[in-house]
Amino acid sequence: MTNIGTRIAERRKELQMTQEELATRMGYKSRSTINKIELGVNDIPQSKIAKFAEVLRTTPSYLMGWQEMHKKNDTISDVVIRMRTDEVFRDVVNILYNLDEEKLSSAKQFLTTFLK
Repeated sequence: MTNIGTRIAERRKELQMTQEELATRMGYKSRSTINKIELGVNDIPQSKIAKFAEVLRTTPSYLMGWQEMHKKNDTISDVVIRMRTDEVFRDVVNILYNLDEEKLSSAKQFLTTFLK
């Protein structure tokens, strides 16, 4: 059975995030705390599990092992999580949601240029 530290490490790597970046986003002073959590040396306070899930764009259920698998390509789940946790993303989605078909098509073409 995979422990919470392993799940945190796996998800962090999926997001191409360093231990230092995760430590900063979590409010820890150094990456060594993240390293110890990932290795299972340090326990995580219950109050931090929701914050880890938010920062790692997943669910507390996944981190706790109650949800067996987080699928990398589960776009719908990722969008829902990001809508709850990222105000800028939520604002952009709300703008897109209110566009008519023609403007939405133009927005898609414009946004696609950022992927190149």
